[in-house]
Amino acid sequence: MKKIIVSLVLLISIMFLFQNKLNAQTGNSVLRHIVIITFKQDASADSIQALDNIYMDLSKSPLVKSFEMGVNISTRDTGVIKHIYVTSFGSKDDMDNYRKIPEYSKLFKVSLPVSEDVTVADYWAKQ
Repeated sequence: MKKIIVSLVLLISIMFLFQNKLNAQTGNSVLRHIVIITFKQDASADSIQALDNIYMDLSKSPLVKSFEMGVNISTRDTGVIKHIYVTSFGSKDDMDNYRKIPEYSKLFKVSLPVSEDVTVADYWAKQ
């Protein structure tokens, strides 16, 4: 009898954990991928625009739920140009497959020569 109870508790626990993971990857939340790029002082406007254009093109992928970008206007970061790119996905698989899009590799070719610093954060947004 004890084995049956322990087995049931274990089964219920596993089902609960699986359901929570499933909820995190379905309509109950969104996976956000944030990239903040600090550009070098000598980065050309054309190079920055080229990077913006790549992000805009990638945002048209059906894997992307939403996309937004902008330039940091915080008064804390005077004298540096920072662009913020926020891409949202419905699942981790969507984000992983997004990284396999051929144009994705262009991001690095364009951004690395003009970037002073890059910060990346991925998180499940609670809505």
